[in-house]
Amino acid sequence: MSFSSEVKEELSRISAERDCELAELAAFLRMSGSIQIAGGGNRINIKVNTESASTARRFIQLLKKFVKAEVEIIVTKEKMKKHNLYVVTASSPEMGRFLEKIGILLMNNERFYIKDNIKPELIKKRCCKKAYLRGAFLGSGSISDPKGPYHLEFVTAGSKQAESLVKLINSFGLNAKVAERKGTFVVYLKNGDDIRDLLGLIGANESLLKFENIRVLKEMRNSVNRLVNCETANLNKTVDTAIRQIEMINFLKRSGVFEHLSPSLKLVAEVRLRHPDLSLKELGQMMTPPLGKSGVNHRLKKLEEIAEKIKSMKEED
Repeated sequence: MSFSSEVKEELSRISAERDCELAELAAFLRMSGSIQIAGGGNRINIKVNTESASTARRFIQLLKKFVKAEVEIIVTKEKMKKHNLYVVTASSPEMGRFLEKIGILLMNNERFYIKDNIKPELIKKRCCKKAYLRGAFLGSGSISDPKGPYHLEFVTAGSKQAESLVKLINSFGLNAKVAERKGTFVVYLKNGDDIRDLLGLIGANESLLKFENIRVLKEMRNSVNRLVNCETANLNKTVDTAIRQIEMINFLKRSGVFEHLSPSLKLVAEVRLRHPDLSLKELGQMMTPPLGKSGVNHRLKKLEEIAEKIKSMKEED
């Protein structure tokens, strides 16, 4: 089962107050329902497609609480896919009035108009806003496996529908955005904290815990990788510096200059030659008396300056 399916399975078990259930059902119908007008406009049917059996059951349970409807379920196997497709068709003489009540349909002089905005009366209370988002996710939401890049989205039918959903999501302090994709408008979240908060808002607490557990493991693994990469980079830098210093000291010896250096410079040079793998701090600890990192660095810089000066004189000759 995908992580999206797990979230929807959990959401389908949530119990809520009647006004919250109405908001959830309204969102579900708006996001995934299609309207069929039959009998010369005297009968309106609703058709819903979903890949989740639990979501199909949830829709039927909610619908029957508000409308006396005849429900037909057809299960088909989608081509090139392993899962089933559940097609739920609900018909009722009351369906038109119900759709008008929840702000999806406007009937005027025997003409029908689809309304894109969320009916304000449905989401007056904070709990109803959360329920509406829960229904929207059940209807057209999906979330990627948290082991990969974070991504949660809702597929909407148009720009106005997307904008109203974004406004509702962001009223909770989140940062949802809209993107157009192949003629549809997608509302999406990519920030891990926002996705975590949205899962909590819609009541997917078990999924939220799983999401956070995986996220902690990912961040820990990434932190370890960063530390290892940093250590590797520092080690490479230490090795490269040591090689350059040893080449410089050997150059001073070949040039006959080394024997005329001060005892302090010769001492640090000899310790470096004997211990090419040590850091500056470790080199200082090997000396008698011990020398700090800055002191070792100062002396090695002095040797480097002498070597560069000799090279410049040879090039001039």
